Amino acid sequence: MLGMIVTTSILASAAIAQQARRAGPQLRTSNFVFARYASGSASVLYAARGLGSVGGFVAIVQNPETEYHELIAGSFTQINWSDQSVLVAVAYADASESQYLQTYVVPSFATGRLELSGTLEWYIPLGRAGVRQLDMNPVSLEMRVSDRLWAGAAYTLSLAHHEPARHRIGPVLEWATRRDKLRVELLDRSVGETVEVRAVILAAF
Repeated sequence: MLGMIVTTSILASAAIAQQARRAGPQLRTSNFVFARYASGSASVLYAARGLGSVGGFVAIVQNPETEYHELIAGSFTQINWSDQSVLVAVAYADASESQYLQTYVVPSFATGRLELSGTLEWYIPLGRAGVRQLDMNPVSLEMRVSDRLWAGAAYTLSLAHHEPARHRIGPVLEWATRRDKLRVELLDRSVGETVEVRAVILAAF
């Protein structure tokens, strides 16, 4: 009798797990902290709280050289399936020169030893002094060279109304576990200093 109960429990657990795998895309958010230091542009700090299918976040963006800053608050959701995910967020930003409505799209696609990821961000001005902007910061293609070490290239593009496009490109080295990442980028810039060093920490919990 005990054997039958144990066997039934195991089969039921396996069926539930298989059904979850077949369930397809799911909306699921997590808590995370994202920090990026940049030697030639703005540094950022994001803190997010997952609340099931929807979460909230706050952030600060600061460039000490130009005194530019942003204070940001918003909400996000994340679509997850297999090893793929797409995070979508909407936020209000109080920036140095204006207020903005921001939209983020953060995809991450993996297949085999390759991973393609990116962060796309739109700025819609809410004040007359604001400027429409589109940032890809960054788009990365990386290859896994060991269990936790990834290497590849990153590209950034910044577009703003009535301003020339700004590009950056360079190598990336990343140490990653299932939930945490430590990343270093060396970006050759089209404007400003020749090379920019960026260090990124992502901790999810």
